[in-house]
Amino acid sequence: MTASDPKSVPSSFFDETYRGSSDPWGYTSSFYEISKFRATIRALPKVQFKNAFEIGCAIGVITQKLAEKCDRLLSVDYSELGLEEARKRCANLPQVRFEQMQIPQQFPTEKFDLILFSEVGYYLTTEDLLETKQKIIDSLLPGGYLLMVHYRLPVESFILNGEIVHDSFLHESAQFLKHLGDPRKGFLMLDLARHHKRYRMDLFQRL
Repeated sequence: MTASDPKSVPSSFFDETYRGSSDPWGYTSSFYEISKFRATIRALPKVQFKNAFEIGCAIGVITQKLAEKCDRLLSVDYSELGLEEARKRCANLPQVRFEQMQIPQQFPTEKFDLILFSEVGYYLTTEDLLETKQKIIDSLLPGGYLLMVHYRLPVESFILNGEIVHDSFLHESAQFLKHLGDPRKGFLMLDLARHHKRYRMDLFQRL
C-alpha cells in the first residue's frame, strides 16, 4: 500500500486480522509491545486526567493501564472484533467506555484534557491524517495534552510511516500545539532503551 492510495485502511482489514488471532500484534506477549506500553504510561505528564480519549484501543491492553489515570476514558477502534476483546478486558473499569469509530469520519464532540494517538496514524491517507490532526486540536482543552506513539519504519500494511505522522503534527501547528519533545528522555531504562529507537514518541500541549 502506498501514499497514493485514495482511501485509508478500512475497518475490514482489522476485522480480518482479528479473525486470525485475538492478539495479532502480540500486545500481551511481545517484550517490545510491553516495554512500549510501559514507556507510554510513564510518559504521561500528569498523575490524573479528568476526561481522556484513546484513538485505536485495539484489544484494550494499554486501556487498562491508562484507565487508572483517568476519571473518564473514551476508547475507540475501527474494529468491533477488537472492541469485543477490549470490553472483556476492561469489564471491571466503570470509567471506561468503548465505541466503534472510523477516524476521522467519525469523531467525538466532547472536549478532552488528554488524547492518546498511538499506532494509528500510518493507516490513514495524508488527507485523513490532516483532518484527524485538526479534529484532535479542536477537541483538546486549553492546557490539554496529546501523546503520540508510532512505529518509525515502513510496513506493507501502512500507508504512511511514524515519522511522517509525527512530522505532520509539527508542521504549521505552532499556534495551536506546543511541542514538549520526547518524554522518554528523562527515564530511559535498559529494557526501554533496547527498543526506543524503533518507535517515535512526542508530547504536545494545547495552547
